[in-house]
Amino acid sequence: MALAFIFALLAQTLPLAGEEFHEDTFIRMRQREVYLREQMTELLQEVEQSDRDHSRTGMLALLPSLKIMSVLCVFGLLFWLIWKIEKKVWEDQDNSDEEEQEEEEVEVQDEQIDNGELEEEEEELQEQDEEENVQEEEVDQSLFLPEFFGPNEDLKKQGDGMQQLVNVLINIAQIAVLDTFFPVPEQSFVVGSTYEGWDLSMEETVFCFLVSLKPPRGHIFYLELGTTRELPIKNSRIRVELKCTCGQEQGLKMLCFLHTSADELRNQQPSLLDTLCSGPYLDVEKTARWFGAVLKNAWKCVPLSAACRLIVVLFKRSCRLRLTDIMQRTFLIDVMFGVQQANTDIFLSSQETEAAYTPSTAWPQTCAVAEAKFFKHIAARAGEDSFHLECLKVCAYICQGYNFSPYELKTVLMHLLTAIPVEYWNRRHFVQRMEDILLYLRCCVKEKRLDHFLIGNEEVPAEIILPWEFRVSVPPNLFQRLVQDLYRHEQALYEMEMLRDRFTTLLRDGK
Repeated sequence: MALAFIFALLAQTLPLAGEEFHEDTFIRMRQREVYLREQMTELLQEVEQSDRDHSRTGMLALLPSLKIMSVLCVFGLLFWLIWKIEKKVWEDQDNSDEEEQEEEEVEVQDEQIDNGELEEEEEELQEQDEEENVQEEEVDQSLFLPEFFGPNEDLKKQGDGMQQLVNVLINIAQIAVLDTFFPVPEQSFVVGSTYEGWDLSMEETVFCFLVSLKPPRGHIFYLELGTTRELPIKNSRIRVELKCTCGQEQGLKMLCFLHTSADELRNQQPSLLDTLCSGPYLDVEKTARWFGAVLKNAWKCVPLSAACRLIVVLFKRSCRLRLTDIMQRTFLIDVMFGVQQANTDIFLSSQETEAAYTPSTAWPQTCAVAEAKFFKHIAARAGEDSFHLECLKVCAYICQGYNFSPYELKTVLMHLLTAIPVEYWNRRHFVQRMEDILLYLRCCVKEKRLDHFLIGNEEVPAEIILPWEFRVSVPPNLFQRLVQDLYRHEQALYEMEMLRDRFTTLLRDGK
């Protein structure tokens, strides 16, 4: 619009001329032209300034909206950049995880290979160390243990030979009493410390056997376990009763003792009640004399009797066989007898008791067969290197002269054999096991209590068959004497210290 106004003004003020202008007119026109240009320049500047002001005012009005839009754009751009960065990071992380997983799998495989090689090397080294340690320890054993503390295979073979001899004598005795009314020998059990391998006898070796007896035909054994509640019962008795055999005379080749007249019974051998009984009870002393005579007669039927000599020595409640072989070696065999309590491993036996006087009709309970069966159970589970009986032998050696009986030491060992796995009872653990035995014994002395092993003990193996009362009763205290006598308790504590010193001396000096 401004430009159109300027051009119209020029058209009105510009004079028309001919081909030639007057000089003054030309000068005026030049001046006028200059003036108009100046005016036009100022006008243009004013127009531009006016447009600039209007533009600035519009921009200022739009400034808040521009700020908001710019902020939104910035945030949008920022979010877009963050998304791109995170996407890149995720892709890199996934790639790195896959690479790490592959590397870990490779490393695990390498480690397994390396570990397998290391384990094989360690096992080889460990086996070498164990072999070296075993060799060293076995050498150390021979330095301080006398020779007789080691396993005696010859003694074991001798015991097996003696058992074979006793079984032969029993078989002959069974035939001898077949047509009589005397007890029938049934089975022999080897018991005692000699066969078990921890006896310290150096001069005479005595093998002990218990022979079970069955009632003869027409008789019944009733076991009267006494009135005392303390187990094992000391005053048990065996009552003999006659039973009716009517209708079985031909099969049993006998007359019924109950329903046959006295005149007819005179032609029959007397009953057991008339031979080996005191009243209605089986007499131990009479039975011992009879049994010794039976074994003596049975020996005459053994082919070995032509080259060897057997002497039967009668004791009050048992008998002893003294065998001399071709090489003039002497073997002693103590034979006691008893009646099995039902189908258990407990017997009523002729075994001697600690009492000053024992009636001839008393048959105390004995656990000898059950204890022998326990050691056989341990031997079956233990290895050839088992040293538990040798530990007991060492204990019996260092306890000589003190007030601890071999049976108390045996009880301590049986308790520990059920508490410590049998694989740790070998030569390599000998000193540690001896320390355990002495520590257990010391604790029992301090507490004045040592429980019987087979009574009231849940750790007894199931292979050992015990009467019901043995399972549920309170175990008797083998250290009851320490409870009753304070002086004996103090003496036992002192002896425990002496035992430790004696064991240390044995380790150091071998004696």
